[in-house]
Order: sequence, then structure tokens, then C-alpha cells
Amino acid sequence: MGMHQTAPWPTKLAQLVATVRYRPGWVFALQDINRGQGSHGLTLTINARVPDSYHPERETIVAHYMPVPPAAYDRRSWQRWLFEQCQLVDRHEACEFFEVDGVRPYAPSHGEGNDPYLVREIGTLDDQQTPAGA
Repeated sequence: MGMHQTAPWPTKLAQLVATVRYRPGWVFALQDINRGQGSHGLTLTINARVPDSYHPERETIVAHYMPVPPAAYDRRSWQRWLFEQCQLVDRHEACEFFEVDGVRPYAPSHGEGNDPYLVREIGTLDDQQTPAGA
């Protein structure tokens, strides 16, 4: 059994996507696509041309798929949502590049089922233990 949601076509969002400019080499589109893992629907795609975090001398184009909420927002709310999607992509890239002592503690989780925009840090077993008496 699948999930189904409906909302009016987001005309105001489509107008914003048609005119938005962010970083050089970033291309925005609104598409009804298959995002994988059984997920399908209206999606903001952000194709970002960025340096390869493991080979910064090279550039790569990374596709980011942002599910569009089934909502009837006004222009200001859609504009804010669009801006926040850009921030998620920037945060993802920051996590790719941030390195301390040769380790990338916030490297995004790209695997199936993971949210690649979540900032997480894997702690030690000691970090995970509840202190005695707590």
C-alpha cells in the first residue's frame, strides 16, 4: 500500500523556480519524477555544479531531489521553502568538505534509506553509554 497526497499545482513555486538564481552552475527544475526507493512525485531538482570533495581540482554535477510539500502556500512561503532547499544543499556540501585531522566527521550518509541532508556525527561507544546512576 502506498501513500497518496494531493494539492493544487504550485503555480507560485513554478514561477519562482523559473526565475531563481543562486550559485553559478546551479540549475533548478520542477518535475514529477521517480526519486527511487518507491518514492515518486512532484520534486524540485537542483543540479549543482560543485567541486568534488575528494578531488577539489575536479568539478562534478550533483542532482539533489527535494520532494515538494503538498501545500497551497503563498509566494512568500514558497520562496522561503525554495531558499531553505538551497541551504540544505549547501549544508550537504559543507559536510562533504569539512575535515579535521584527515577525517570527515560529518560526511553525509548517501546510502539507501538515509537522509543525506542530516548532519550527524558517529560517537564512540563511551559516548553512547548512560552513566551509572543516571
